[in-house]
Amino acid sequence: MTVVAHWTRPYDAARSVGVEAALADLYDRVAGGALVAGPAGQALAPGPVGRAAERVWPGGAPLRGLDGATTVALPAPVRDADLAAFRGLPGPDGPGWASYRAWLLGLAWLRLGCSAGLLDRIRTHLAGRRAADGPLLRQQLVQATLAEAVTDQLTVEALLTDADPDADSVADLVQAHHQLTAADHALLPVLGAAGFTGDGPGRAVYLSHLLADVYLPAHCDVRMPA
Repeated sequence: MTVVAHWTRPYDAARSVGVEAALADLYDRVAGGALVAGPAGQALAPGPVGRAAERVWPGGAPLRGLDGATTVALPAPVRDADLAAFRGLPGPDGPGWASYRAWLLGLAWLRLGCSAGLLDRIRTHLAGRRAADGPLLRQQLVQATLAEAVTDQLTVEALLTDADPDADSVADLVQAHHQLTAADHALLPVLGAAGFTGDGPGRAVYLSHLLADVYLPAHCDVRMPA
């Protein structure tokens, strides 16, 4: 894939190392050590950021002593991760949406890398495996599933590559995130039970989807103020 240079590291890290490493890079690249709050006032951050952050991004509100801000327990599938989760934060508002668009763009590249990594794992997992009627990779249903996922990933890549950083809406980026979620849901069952073990690729997919839940606006037609 042709990744826009600015987002190469989050994409590559998510694809080959893990979502946690990619999220740490994205935080460094966009938020500068602040805690990134989503539209519903939630945040998911690398552990070091969550423990040290003093401000909420993009608005810049001081974090310490902020009324209603609390830490929350991580969901069971990622409870072992060095991540920090929060709620009750001030989300992007007014001019903050212009900056927040950059976060959604970077997050989409991260999630695209995660989805590409899932496809890599599937190809490795199925290589050499056979069913009664031949190699699994040559079965029509498997080929159709993989082809559809590749099409989804390439469509998202094209959308992100051409994304206008000055657009007054985040609808295109929300669309990209939803398409990635659909591609992952279609791919994961190809691995069978191996896709849902605690140390398998399902964990990375779960974390990718959790990030989407935290950071996507409820309505995709959110527009930045003129």
